[in-house]
Amino acid sequence: MKKLVSFALIGLLAGFMSVPAHAAKTAKPLTVGTDPAGDWGAATDPTIAPAGDVLGQDLVGATIGMADAKTINFVIQLNALPPSGGMPEFSRYTWDFTVDGEARELDGKFTNYSRGACDPTSGQCDPAAGKLPRDPGLQPFLLRGECTDTATPATTLTFCEELAKIQAAFDAAAGTITIPVPVDALGAKPGSKIVGGIGTFSATISAAPSAFLTYGSFPMDGLITTKTFTVPR
Repeated sequence: MKKLVSFALIGLLAGFMSVPAHAAKTAKPLTVGTDPAGDWGAATDPTIAPAGDVLGQDLVGATIGMADAKTINFVIQLNALPPSGGMPEFSRYTWDFTVDGEARELDGKFTNYSRGACDPTSGQCDPAAGKLPRDPGLQPFLLRGECTDTATPATTLTFCEELAKIQAAFDAAAGTITIPVPVDALGAKPGSKIVGGIGTFSATISAAPSAFLTYGSFPMDGLITTKTFTVPR
């Protein structure tokens, strides 16, 4: 009987000791930034702000957290998100950040056939070299790195290497877009620091109308993150 009790106690202690290690991998997501509701398009025309909810482009917050040991969730919080994902081909979301100082960008839509099928700025599509157009699928987000800016007479184009294509989750009820990014694709490791950057639209995260290109003169919303996420050890 004493042996059985001893084994039971050892099992309980082992269970308690294992909780912190697991909890470190699935800790509560970190809110890295917030933004006031109702300010979509304010820099262009404050009276058009309600359109931000219809388009699913009024940013209110952002979190980063571990989905599991191999995946990091980047979550965009919106004031409202229609079931259709706003305007599927029209609402574009970008998130600029660094991983241990290396620049990375997430760029996506609910559907992105206008650019996701064939994007010459990423090197992903070059029919002459045998890189043919593809079906990007629903809710595609592209993880990019090694970006450079090139000025043209009309606008400045950003050329980036495509590191991964990720299927995001659009949750209309919660008003969230969750982008599950593989740790390996990010080039991250335990202890890596993810810091918000300032992208083309003068914000860490942007939500804006877009076809193939997004112009800075378009009405949009931006959010600047203020906290650093550290990949747990």
